[in-house]
Amino acid sequence: MNFDLVEPDFDYQSIYHKGDVRESSQVDEVSSKYDIDCIIHLAAEHKDFGILEADYFRTNEYGIKVLTEAATKHNIKNFVYYSSVAVYGQHKAPSDENTSLAPDNPYGASKQAAEQILNQWSEKDGNRKILIIRPTVVYGVRNFANIYRLIKQIDSGLYANVGEANNIKSIAFVDNLVQAMLYLMQDMKTGISTYNYADEKQMSTREIGQVISAALGKKQPMTLPYGLMYAMGIPFDILIKLTGKDLPISTNRIKKLCTETYHNADKIRTAGFKPNYDNKYGLERMVEWYLQEKNK
Repeated sequence: MNFDLVEPDFDYQSIYHKGDVRESSQVDEVSSKYDIDCIIHLAAEHKDFGILEADYFRTNEYGIKVLTEAATKHNIKNFVYYSSVAVYGQHKAPSDENTSLAPDNPYGASKQAAEQILNQWSEKDGNRKILIIRPTVVYGVRNFANIYRLIKQIDSGLYANVGEANNIKSIAFVDNLVQAMLYLMQDMKTGISTYNYADEKQMSTREIGQVISAALGKKQPMTLPYGLMYAMGIPFDILIKLTGKDLPISTNRIKKLCTETYHNADKIRTAGFKPNYDNKYGLERMVEWYLQEKNK
């Protein structure tokens, strides 16, 4: 396993503007300065700990409102929005794009609210083209979120499978996700087009841990009963409440680890997109980057 991390070959600083999507004056300033024909929106408030419910809606819902108002003012007709499979909430069968939306947390609810704003914006002009992508858990080089934390835990020897660990966890390798977006942008339709995104082979919690452990050169994680792991999380819950710190173990994290989050992404493949990499490759590449960063 040996991957080269390629840096961009252009001076992105010359076209980069740091700003806040919640500040209409900043968005309007950039929209006025450049001849923009498409907005690609990824900015979001998303964290498992320490975020107020109002903060999710302030960024994820109101931010979309600011952007669509700027798009209207500057006659921008094309909009690509990264939503989330969190809009589906928990469900027994794998979701697809026809699954009813029933978010069960503020993040998912704020993403659904943002989609509703885009629906309203679309209805006001029949020439507008909106692409909504609902990714599963995204991972890859330079991503310090869920999969990074999992790699770090397995590397430290503090990770264990909980129960059978056969629940599916749909994940998306960022390289594939970007290519999927570019593929869909080649032929955007008027109105709203919505796509789930998850990579194959769909893997269980146990299988993800096995691939990461092998890439790290570690022994496979041990397996502990759910009841024992849940009980072990209770003291950490108390510490979290007393200190206000986000700790790696809690009963909520145990429950989340054991929850199936299985999302179908056949629609985009039926549309002709063929990803370059599978999940095994993506996880191995991320571990390679993790080890490079660790050994610096």
